[in-house]
Amino acid sequence: MAMSAEASTLLEVAGLRSTEVRRRVLSAMLDAGRSLSHRELADLLIDFDRVTIFRTLKRLKEAGLVHGVQGIDGISRYFVNLGRSEGCPGGHPHFLCLDCGRMSCLADQAMPRIGVPRGAEVRGKQLLVYGLCSTCAHSKRADAARRPRFDESP
Repeated sequence: MAMSAEASTLLEVAGLRSTEVRRRVLSAMLDAGRSLSHRELADLLIDFDRVTIFRTLKRLKEAGLVHGVQGIDGISRYFVNLGRSEGCPGGHPHFLCLDCGRMSCLADQAMPRIGVPRGAEVRGKQLLVYGLCSTCAHSKRADAARRPRFDESP
């Protein structure tokens, strides 16, 4: 995995110290080009223990460099928040494939406006749409087409 110079720059701009674990976590996420779960990051970054990676994700979230979206499977997936068109800036719905577990941005769609009680402070919001991604849906249809149908006579 190539160490991303962009990771160092992102940390610097966010006012965070550029530690090896922070650079490696951000680099892994940037290299993946998609959301990653804590477990996926731990599998990629075997030099660091799971607690260190968890604490790093927490600190990166606090700094606004990443955000997490929890799926209906209870697993949070983390996105790099670059504040540009690439990456995931948050503030929009996400789609979770129930088969492969990949989560993707629905960045071209706005979050619905929700009225909250007067005086309430909103700390976050997420909208998650789930089903089968096009790859998994196509695979399921192809598998179904290959299976013999017992209701047909020979």
